[in-house]
Amino acid sequence: MRTLGRFERKNGRRWAAVAAGCLLAVVPLTAAHADGVPAPAVPTEQGIVQGSGVMCAGDESAPGVVASPRPQLTARVHGAADGAQPPRLRADFDVASRNVDGSWTPVANQLAPSAGFVGDGVVETTTLVTTLSTGTVYRISAVTWAYASDQTQYTASGATEYCYFTVDPTGPLAPGVTYGGPYSECTADDCGPHGGAGVPGTFTFAPADGDSPVVGYRYKFATDSTWTIVAGSPATVVFTPPYATFEQLQVSALDVLGRYGSTTTTEFMVG
Repeated sequence: MRTLGRFERKNGRRWAAVAAGCLLAVVPLTAAHADGVPAPAVPTEQGIVQGSGVMCAGDESAPGVVASPRPQLTARVHGAADGAQPPRLRADFDVASRNVDGSWTPVANQLAPSAGFVGDGVVETTTLVTTLSTGTVYRISAVTWAYASDQTQYTASGATEYCYFTVDPTGPLAPGVTYGGPYSECTADDCGPHGGAGVPGTFTFAPADGDSPVVGYRYKFATDSTWTIVAGSPATVVFTPPYATFEQLQVSALDVLGRYGSTTTTEFMVG
């Protein structure tokens, strides 16, 4: 499982989303490849808004958990690499549900913004209009649409990798995360580097205010390949960054019923 934040992560499978009949669009759509409009780049930082970060669980066998049946979807759109013309961009989000036989059925498709366009490098966030069900595994992906000057024809990028998730409004709330130093959580105004590669830092997890009994946590840093499970609550862990890089930490609480809840995503810069 992996999450994405303010900076670009790797791009995945490419496929064009063209289910135009379901789109929440005001501008008519007439082509998946408009003449004279170079293909835009694949979106980055796609996923579901969780706390101050973005969750994208890339492992179908370990989907993330969200509390709301209408989660906020987000992605950063990008124009063509050559920047030959001012971009008119939208993010196109596809949501599908997994069937018992492992196949997938489209359940929602949504454009952001729903009217008008944005420029290169803009983060687009939209609340899903379709209400999702509990007990179902979903996946989302995003595509950048770049429009021609007539504002009707567009060219689509390839798609991002999938982000997998389920909906459980009764599970544990997203836990609190406290930094013990030397690292410091990024804010909208400050994401300065602290510590360094090989310099350990401490992080403490605690239940959200008013949450039901929490018995443990699972957590994962962006440079980790797997989740780590820790028993007890609150719990303090030590992490030694392997690189000087932008890091993310995602944490979910475990309740007495064995359920993991919504994920807290927090970000910091390693000096």
